[in-house]
Amino acid sequence: MDYDLPSWDEEVAGHLGGRKVTAVLDGVGGDKARAAFGLLADGGRFLTIGSASQQDFWPDDDTLAARGQTATKALLLLLEHPETRPAYEAKALAAAADGTLVPAVQTFPLEQAAEAHAAMESRRTTGKVVLVP
Repeated sequence: MDYDLPSWDEEVAGHLGGRKVTAVLDGVGGDKARAAFGLLADGGRFLTIGSASQQDFWPDDDTLAARGQTATKALLLLLEHPETRPAYEAKALAAAADGTLVPAVQTFPLEQAAEAHAAMESRRTTGKVVLVP
């Protein structure tokens, strides 16, 4: 779905046929997160993994409690429990070594730096963008 469209959440709801989603992974924040949260089922989980819009959205505790939902800020998991970081790092490095975790990287020749920048601005990229000399 193109979440830049004004009614993207209604289009998603239409595809779901009246059902709700069990989890929302939000990396945008703001109004987009609010709309995504509206698609979340009772008992579902809302996980914020970023704030690309630089706007906050956080569901209120009363709504979460009434609907049996949970919400977590992913970065806080590591900040609140720094002792878990080495285990997560080891697991990620092992997955990278055995090929189950493959980073998304798009490369552009250095001469196409303007095109690479335009692709990032228009959100046509996934993962990291690298300019290659």
